[in-house]
Amino acid sequence: MTLELSGKRALVTGSSSGIGEAIAKRLAREGARLVVHGRNVERAERVAVAIRSTGAEAHVSIGDLMHDDQAAAVADVAEAALGGIDILINNAGGESSGGGQATWLEATPAEWVAAYQGNVVSAVRLIRRFVPGMQAAGWGRIIQISSLVAHRPNLVIPDYAAAKSALNNMTVGLSKTLAGTGITVNSISPGVIMTAGVEGWFRKLAEQFGWGTEWPEIERRAIAELAPNHCGRAGRPEDVAHAVMYLASPRGGFVTGTDMMVSGG
Repeated sequence: MTLELSGKRALVTGSSSGIGEAIAKRLAREGARLVVHGRNVERAERVAVAIRSTGAEAHVSIGDLMHDDQAAAVADVAEAALGGIDILINNAGGESSGGGQATWLEATPAEWVAAYQGNVVSAVRLIRRFVPGMQAAGWGRIIQISSLVAHRPNLVIPDYAAAKSALNNMTVGLSKTLAGTGITVNSISPGVIMTAGVEGWFRKLAEQFGWGTEWPEIERRAIAELAPNHCGRAGRPEDVAHAVMYLASPRGGFVTGTDMMVSGG
């Protein structure tokens, strides 16, 4: 099944590693023209070079989306490179409190504000910038990468969970605002996804709790103990990327204002 994404212009925020990188590379394989975004030039260029090596088009835009001026600069580069954006993937997210370990009463008010800025307002900045062009074209896709904790908050990172829940709520409201324009707006809530950071966390836990040294056993025990699901494994960045492809394509044109769970059940 062709996804009809060839020639579509896409900006994937936070695509210099992890889930964002997988999404950018998958869009490129479908023929989309890409802007890779990050806060580190070397890491973003590495992803762009890998995409270009396949014959696809990739540009790089650098900036911290938590600041108005830097977000505007990121958008300027994207528009100059591609002439506009058809697909906006808001994947970049703000830091969670206490390095991902703070409990509700430990997270400070400043960390709550930063989580909201990094995960909600950063997306709003780019949405406001690119929606007029999508409206003029009569077609567009806006996809927010949220989190399972938006639905099922844990005992830690309450600020991050609340911000992701707000992101999902904002997505539904925006979909109503853009009803009938040809622009769909959706979110995806991944469960535990095996990024480099998650793997490092699992290995530390394995050493602490005696789960062994072989990766298949470490992953199985970690998922069983921390985030049980029906698949018995952590997700991979590509699992999220596959879901994004459907929502980003014309094939997903009847899906809007919804949150897709990619969590292994």
